[in-house]
Amino acid sequence: MLGIIGKNVKTEDHSESSLLGKDYFFVANKKLYENEQFSLLLCGTITNFLTEVRSEDNFSNLLELYQRYGNFFYKYIDGPFFIMLWDKSTQKLILANNRHQTSNLYYSFEDSTLYFSDSLEKINSALKSDNPFMPSIRSFLSNGFTYSDKTQIQNISKLLPTFSLIFEKGKLEVINHWDEEINFTKREITNLDDRLNEYENTYQNVLKSYLTKNVGKNIGCLLSGGHDTSFAAIQLSKLNLSKVSAYTVTFPNWAFNEEEHARNIAEKFGIDFCPVPFLPKHLDDIVELIHAVEEPVVGVALPLFILSMKAKEDGIDIIVGGDGGDTMWGEYYPVGEIHRYIKFLPLPCRKLLHLCSKALAKITDWERFWELEHVLSIFAQRDYYDQFMRKLCTYRHFNDPVLRDLFSPESYGGGEISRSILEVPFRRDNFNEALIEGKLFNAFYTYMGFSQTKLMKFLKIDFFMPTVQKPIIDFITALPSLWINGGNTFQRLTNNKKINRKFHKKALSRYLSKDEIYNRSFDIPWHLILRPREDILTELEHALIRRGWYNKTYLKSLFKEFKEQKVKEDELLELKTHGYRIFTLLSLEIWCQLFLDKKSYSSFDGNVSNFLRGHNE
Repeated sequence: MLGIIGKNVKTEDHSESSLLGKDYFFVANKKLYENEQFSLLLCGTITNFLTEVRSEDNFSNLLELYQRYGNFFYKYIDGPFFIMLWDKSTQKLILANNRHQTSNLYYSFEDSTLYFSDSLEKINSALKSDNPFMPSIRSFLSNGFTYSDKTQIQNISKLLPTFSLIFEKGKLEVINHWDEEINFTKREITNLDDRLNEYENTYQNVLKSYLTKNVGKNIGCLLSGGHDTSFAAIQLSKLNLSKVSAYTVTFPNWAFNEEEHARNIAEKFGIDFCPVPFLPKHLDDIVELIHAVEEPVVGVALPLFILSMKAKEDGIDIIVGGDGGDTMWGEYYPVGEIHRYIKFLPLPCRKLLHLCSKALAKITDWERFWELEHVLSIFAQRDYYDQFMRKLCTYRHFNDPVLRDLFSPESYGGGEISRSILEVPFRRDNFNEALIEGKLFNAFYTYMGFSQTKLMKFLKIDFFMPTVQKPIIDFITALPSLWINGGNTFQRLTNNKKINRKFHKKALSRYLSKDEIYNRSFDIPWHLILRPREDILTELEHALIRRGWYNKTYLKSLFKEFKEQKVKEDELLELKTHGYRIFTLLSLEIWCQLFLDKKSYSSFDGNVSNFLRGHNE
């Protein structure tokens, strides 16, 4: 899809075009529903209407909602949809996004002309602009994902969840209804069994609403054996579906390999089990992945791409994931507990605490203290509430001081990092709630949600995330805080897994024993994956130096340290080794070569070292 509306649009330059109104509006390769007053494009799936509608026909219902509620009609719809509505009488265009996806639309507004597309490559070609947007380049390196709505190409943005573009009379208005989405009004639990039943019923109804719109499709699910994927698999098994296949990324020879946990859940609930090993050889698939996603990818995207390709080979049409569970169940509760005690301390005391944590991390070499040092480094700043979520999410990558060392002085410039069009504010009085809401909007939808949805779309697989659908979000945010994460101060500060997700564990305990309730996030052992590929490490270092953005001395030190860093089998190594940092640099450099340097993907020979070296130019 490519659309252009505004001044001096030459539609004869585009093939397969469809004109609306006069000769200035162009849409390619998409079927439009039309009547005398409106033209409408609906992509994706509407699972529910959140207000009364009178028809069985989506087209009629959408027009009814627009006439009833105006520009915000789309907030009364749920599901993974995207809507384009053209009002012929007012010559107004509305481009409306759903509640949780960031992968549906790119746009740019220049000289009273709006460009929009579901493809970064298409809109970039229309704009004829290849200039990098360095604040978003830094954003990706800082966080390992693009925190902002602004892409790494100048003047091109993404449409965020709950956002809509309104183009009328040469002017563009950007609106959203996010402020109405999250409500932390609590409901006390008077009968635990009743509330647990309500949780399961709500979850199953969300699944049914989506699956009934996709009858006859082959269904798979992501399954790590952890809390969220296990719960999703269990609830799928209760829907009397003909067959469900569970896919698990495995990491042979790693202490945190999840295969046996996932296999146990699948066999217990009659689900076909499909383990998919992720190996160093799969690094060669990163070029195809970035070609598919069109942006630099996050660390978890590559193993999930390998998994999804296997699912596609097996004929899977839909994959259900437990994604968003860590976020909604408040994974950053230790940070909230630190804030509870530190929020009234003056700056010198906060700085002293940070120095103490730094010493503890160095003396003990315990990963929990490395995490503590990172968090306290933020609290040691004068205004730590400003950009708190972005800074918190830098822990595995290049935080602000390290980012300054990474870039050459010429490229670093003022060091600006791209800000999102909407950032959930952090304050003293809303901190714990903001840890959930901010992570959801600013650091989940733009992180896991974006890359997984887009890579599966490339493979023609629909990806569905029940946990971040509105009914589930409303249910979880209404639970009393101690039923989200309980425990005492010491347990909270040390991130004790025994006390988190109290209510969710009660729901799982209906089906699983205590030993079967597995509690860990999905992480990648990049030290095991990257180190055997000396060819990639060598060519990447050379390519980064040729790029001209980076400090050569720092780069050489980074790669040398990575090759020498000692690995402990009982640690996830998210902070202490450079694995995630090296992968992030690899992802960005391949994207630069494809989308800035215009290196041909069609001539890619399947070897990423050759690609970096330039042998397939």
